Amino acid sequence: MRELKRGVTLSQSTTPGHYFLGTHKRTIRITTPEEKVIALALASGITEMQIMQSPDVQPAIAQSLLAELESEKLINHDVPALKVSQRFISKLDNRIKKNSRPGVDAGIQQLQRRCAPELMQINWIDGVVDGGVEMLSARQNYLCEISGDNRVATILYSLLLASGISQARFTPTTRSTAPLMGDLDMGVATVRQSDTGTTFKNHCETMRRELALFPLNREENYLDEASTPDLHIHCGDIDPEILSLWMSTGETFLMIPAPRADSAQIGPLVIPGLSPCLRCYQLSVKEQRGVLNHLEFTHDEEGEYPQVAAHYVAALAAAYILKFCDATTASNNPEVTVEFASLLGSAIIVDYQRLSQPQVVAIARHPLCGCAF
Repeated sequence: MRELKRGVTLSQSTTPGHYFLGTHKRTIRITTPEEKVIALALASGITEMQIMQSPDVQPAIAQSLLAELESEKLINHDVPALKVSQRFISKLDNRIKKNSRPGVDAGIQQLQRRCAPELMQINWIDGVVDGGVEMLSARQNYLCEISGDNRVATILYSLLLASGISQARFTPTTRSTAPLMGDLDMGVATVRQSDTGTTFKNHCETMRRELALFPLNREENYLDEASTPDLHIHCGDIDPEILSLWMSTGETFLMIPAPRADSAQIGPLVIPGLSPCLRCYQLSVKEQRGVLNHLEFTHDEEGEYPQVAAHYVAALAAAYILKFCDATTASNNPEVTVEFASLLGSAIIVDYQRLSQPQVVAIARHPLCGCAF
């Protein structure tokens, strides 16, 4: 069954009797009263079969309009149900059946409301015709491991959980030198003044239950150190030994280096052997700027972001990560794959004074790096 995507509108044209059906990015022109009747029927939820059987509609016109909507990617096909982990554990099948009925299950109703904005965004990705259900459901399967102890890392953790990445976690060594909540944690993501002095990792696990979009799988150990992450995210300056290990073992990772002065950086996203690496970027920058090395006279020991910039950088990084996961899910969809390829070989530079104007810097493989061999 085909239906209009959510968010499609019918706008009256300045030409009498003509209308536009679509969004501000994709639209088709409605030029006849018959096409308008069909468009309004689709918008009201009438099925394609019922429209074809209507005596007021010519099947040829309806098929032509639907084909035009398909070409502009304004149509969804059969929309499946979200796939979530089993929440009800009981030895009595009747109790499980009774408690899991959507009409009386407040948890399912809340999940549907919380998923609606996420599905709206995914639904408009090129190539998605199932309402975004498959991609959103698949986010539960990706293990994203965060390392770093700055504000961006903390905010990023909460954003990923709330966006469907139920297996987001921090590395075991995160905050090993500062395990308790401190002054700079206040006001970041879910951290309150009353949390001062509490353990950071315990707070994060509590927030997992509170923030996770999908119900947590009771049989899943989200902190299993033996499991290999699908994506490493490092916030701050990275240990060269860890970087070498990730490169040699082919681990996919996203770098979010520590901020410098009033600027921050997101990327590159590195797939060893397939995309330019962090050293490629560093070598290119040195050549472009004509420098060999730099010495910081007043090093920022905290390496922290201001509040607004921290939330902005974390949101951009979260969008990077979600696109990576969604593209992996839709690896057989060329439209999604091409869009994902634009993430590789690039970094985003954020100027605190111009947050609305991030700069995307292209990165090519550097001949002196050797990461491709």
